[in-house]
Amino acid sequence: MKLSKLFVFILLAGLVVVAYATSAAGQSLVSGQIDGKVTDPTGAVVPNVSINLVSTDTGFSAVTTTDAEGVFHFALLKPGSYTVTVKKDGFRTTKRTVEVALGQSQNLPIPLEVGGMVETVEITGAAPLLSTENANLATTVDRNTIENIPSPGQDITNYAMTTPGVALSTGAGYGNLTANGLPGTSNLYTVNGNDYNDPYLNLNNSGASNLLLGANELQEITVVTNGYTGQYGRQAGANVNYTTKGGTNSFHGNAIWYWNGTVMNANDWFANSTSPATPRPHDVSNQWAGSIGGPIKKD
Repeated sequence: MKLSKLFVFILLAGLVVVAYATSAAGQSLVSGQIDGKVTDPTGAVVPNVSINLVSTDTGFSAVTTTDAEGVFHFALLKPGSYTVTVKKDGFRTTKRTVEVALGQSQNLPIPLEVGGMVETVEITGAAPLLSTENANLATTVDRNTIENIPSPGQDITNYAMTTPGVALSTGAGYGNLTANGLPGTSNLYTVNGNDYNDPYLNLNNSGASNLLLGANELQEITVVTNGYTGQYGRQAGANVNYTTKGGTNSFHGNAIWYWNGTVMNANDWFANSTSPATPRPHDVSNQWAGSIGGPIKKD
């Protein structure tokens, strides 16, 4: 009987923890979060303020109000650009543009100015370089970086090596990269939140070329090298999370052709050291990519 009661107690406690974690976790492997606090010119918090959120890409909107501490939350947001509008009688309407990053919480303090609601204050700011919301070491690789940083073979695991603590895995062992000295088998790769690891060797899933292809499909990459929050886990190395492009309120697309050939590359040092010099070997690479997107229904 005592064991039965103990089991029930543990089960109920577990359910409470899960429920709390679910309500508290505002970001996941495929989403981000905005946390903020509204204050008046004296620095005092302002409760019961109407906060309106609108995605500049899709038109998605949400409304909330600040609590007794002047705090507001928008959870489980798709990465992208959002406009936050704050309205309160006796204060100017304030608009903030904020970028939501994959798997990260964006802190957004909003100081109000005294005035009429017909007056609007618009502020545009970039995402901060340092996140103070948690202890995760997370680096975001945005679409502009994906398009403009060269990636040999268009292997998307290469982008993780632009982040601190991550380097090319060389010598013995498996895996394309190592994070903070841990082996390549300690990394976890996800695409839109789904596990993309090889089930036998715990490596990034890849084809015969050992490359993980598809850079033109990606919207954003987040590399977390010490994931303390609940959405990360299982592996001690890098959590490399990819999210793919989605539709917006406007049609868009691209067509890409990557070409590399013999005349674009220098000869190998050892080939040049022979007498006479060994000519460059014939080496040509052609890669194509394309995408198209748009609204199924506006907003």
